[in-house]
Amino acid sequence: MTANASDEWLTRFRAVLRRAPQQPVPAPVAWPSVLNLAPDPGFRVAPDGVDVPEQVSAERAEVPGLPGVTGLRVTVPGRGGAAVTPALTSLSPGTHHASVSVFLASPLAGPPPRLAAEWVAEEPASARSMPARNEYGHHRIGVTFTVPEGARDVRVRLGAGQGDAIWYDYAVTATEAPVRHFDGDTPADDVYRYEWTGSPNASPSRRTFQPDALPGAGSAVVEPETPAEAAVLRELVAGDPMAVARLALAAGDTAAAVDALRQVVKAGDPDGDAAWELGRIALTEERWAAAEQLLRGAVAKRPEAFERGYALALAYDKLKRRDDSRQASAAALAHDTKLPFDGTALLDSDVTSFGARRELGIFLAEHLVQIRTQAEQRLARPADSTFDQPIFVYWAQGFEAAPPVVKACLTALRTNNPGSRVHELSLANIGAYADVPEDLAAALEGDHYHYSDLLRMLLLEKFGGIWVDAACLVTEPLRPHIDRALAKGSVFAFTYTGPYLVNWFLASRPDSYVMHLWRAASFLWWEKRGEIVDVLLHHHIFEMLHRLDDRFRTEWDAGLRLNATPPHALQSVLLRPYDPEMFQTIMEGAFVHKLRHQLSPAAGGSESYLARIIRGDH
Repeated sequence: MTANASDEWLTRFRAVLRRAPQQPVPAPVAWPSVLNLAPDPGFRVAPDGVDVPEQVSAERAEVPGLPGVTGLRVTVPGRGGAAVTPALTSLSPGTHHASVSVFLASPLAGPPPRLAAEWVAEEPASARSMPARNEYGHHRIGVTFTVPEGARDVRVRLGAGQGDAIWYDYAVTATEAPVRHFDGDTPADDVYRYEWTGSPNASPSRRTFQPDALPGAGSAVVEPETPAEAAVLRELVAGDPMAVARLALAAGDTAAAVDALRQVVKAGDPDGDAAWELGRIALTEERWAAAEQLLRGAVAKRPEAFERGYALALAYDKLKRRDDSRQASAAALAHDTKLPFDGTALLDSDVTSFGARRELGIFLAEHLVQIRTQAEQRLARPADSTFDQPIFVYWAQGFEAAPPVVKACLTALRTNNPGSRVHELSLANIGAYADVPEDLAAALEGDHYHYSDLLRMLLLEKFGGIWVDAACLVTEPLRPHIDRALAKGSVFAFTYTGPYLVNWFLASRPDSYVMHLWRAASFLWWEKRGEIVDVLLHHHIFEMLHRLDDRFRTEWDAGLRLNATPPHALQSVLLRPYDPEMFQTIMEGAFVHKLRHQLSPAAGGSESYLARIIRGDH
């Protein structure tokens, strides 16, 4: 569970405990606890107790943006990087998790921040975290590692490149996954008790799970952080099927959750909570009709719970019931009164995926300062490159392994752009062009669709130029079109209306604020949330930035707009018999044409448009 998820769970669980009526906790209960084995996790006595290399400076500092939180400011003078080693209680053999937060006021030179656990058994060994994002803002990193029997010299090192990094909220726990940060001075709450096991800021701290009261029927989602906490909760709520269901959902046991939720439905489900959860499950399983029926009932019982209305609208979307979708979203909006943008205007512009677009808009508004700062810092440090309007085309497995239609498109791209450099990219060589964050590459491994969404922004932000999807047939030289498209604006994309674009063909100047902000926002979403709320996530982020950021909107609106319909015309007839007159008409409508790489070369026969394109006979 991430730190953000832990905080969200705690907030929900506290709300549950405040609901009336509440049941007193039965006794006795063996309350589970977790130790933070870092003796000074808040760096309150730092740099005492921290091993700091020569030439590196370290001092206690307040963490920007977090009043009352202290950290360790480490300044590294050399580009090669250096690491500091905080004090650590001796670790017993077994599995542990080490985590820490880091704040960067600006990107570092050299390696990004990273945490490493090290020990010596028969020979030196280590486990390293994913690096933190080397960008302005607060970042959290961690690693799970296993200390073997007989290991010695166990330590955790915090390393980074040249510049200033403020480390804070350090934790080492005997758990397989991260837990919400704590120390002995963390104030007690409705769920946990905290204490030092010895001297404050110089000994391990203990967090004990001991809720004041039990949640009654209709409780919120409970996501225990450790297996021991989950076991206690299951015992305590065994008589409440709604609480049992939500514990099962938190554990990923959908079947057990459904069984418990059906019990609630049979008992009347007075608040519609069970119907709401069953409806969400049906959405996940793409059972749209069942989801619509369940969510309609859930909304009827609690219309003020606007999340239910947006979920119902999604079910209507999937059932192609656009008017019903609009009505459901509009009804939810009447109760959703604190949006940081005009929700009614957003709905009027497009009814589809309204809930996802709303969610993205809220996230972007909350993080807009960080997104802008990251974009502006990169704009201030442009890449030193000789590229002149480079053309990027990508096939993850390499073009040798690409389908015939993709190979035909690559040939056409090169043939029609003899004076431009076409860069054939794949997973094998992308590292020579751009630094894809390790955590991002790991999260999207195998998801070539969303990975390439992010890759195109990273390349165009750095070099400018043109991105062409591999299954695009380019039939004219691109430079004249792109010079005209970027004469007044900084980014070009084919569009439908306003900021509703397609991203299979993009062009950008390297100094584009639009591209820099789009990249920063998309990357931050994946760092903080890491989920696909809609398949057109990339497109929706663009739309919401257009609504939230004046400079973004002005720069985009100044550019050339070309409608996305003509470039899709060829795609609609690919499997039909080839007609030279029709083909010429389609070619005159656009200079690039979006095709489909999934089609078999023989799907339309040897005289289809597709077959003709593959063999270059058109």
